Amino acid sequence: MYQTKKQKEEARNNVIKWLMNYALDHGVGVVFTYVAKKDDPSESFPEYNVAVINANYMNIDEIPFIIGHEIGHLMLNHCKKKFYASPANRIRMERAANEFSLDLLTEYCDLHEIYFYNALTFAEAFGIPKSCYYLLDEAL
Repeated sequence: MYQTKKQKEEARNNVIKWLMNYALDHGVGVVFTYVAKKDDPSESFPEYNVAVINANYMNIDEIPFIIGHEIGHLMLNHCKKKFYASPANRIRMERAANEFSLDLLTEYCDLHEIYFYNALTFAEAFGIPKSCYYLLDEAL
């Protein structure tokens, strides 16, 4: 899909801008931190309706998916108390946030008339973590 590293970076930045505007339009705050370590996770804080994104994350290509995931936690009204109440709750909430992120990214594609031959090329283009590939058939 991308011919050069610069084109890939520009495409990623366009998705990030769109996600930031989506968050803003829906009353959700997104803050980027550059002091985090490469393996520090991003996190949402429902009590402040804000997501904090690790801008130094080890796989920069995953950042759009991560932003969508954290927005998902906030839009779905996930709270820390329920999240930590049981492993089953955590799994359900993580899956829902992953699905939300995939829905946002497919919405972006629809709005910008971006098409893919299959789910794998979509996943590669948007840095979908391999641990979420099981959701691709359902989302697309």
